[in-house]
Amino acid sequence: MAPCFMCGDSESEIEHLTDGRHEYAVYRFPNGTEMVLCEICYLDIGAFCGETWGFPSDQRLSCNDLFLVRQIYDPVVVKDGYCSKCQARIAYLRALREIIEANSSREQ
Repeated sequence: MAPCFMCGDSESEIEHLTDGRHEYAVYRFPNGTEMVLCEICYLDIGAFCGETWGFPSDQRLSCNDLFLVRQIYDPVVVKDGYCSKCQARIAYLRALREIIEANSSREQ
């Protein structure tokens, strides 16, 4: 799998990784959860409705809400499990669960 937690499970992303088409970095979400994202998924964070992240539907998360922890200069293929139903990486699903739980438990 490619390093990106969100799109790294896609078969085409291995080719993109090999060709050097993307940049990867570790980002910290407001609750402290860290995710490796490619530049495309980082910029696309704001496209998800609030419920995706455990917020009310009218509240969105934007890429400006994320903190750059570090760039990944030599990205490599990673091994990870995936959900057989949705095909998402286990690393993404775990991080998403942490984010949703943190945001859902906050006073809205």
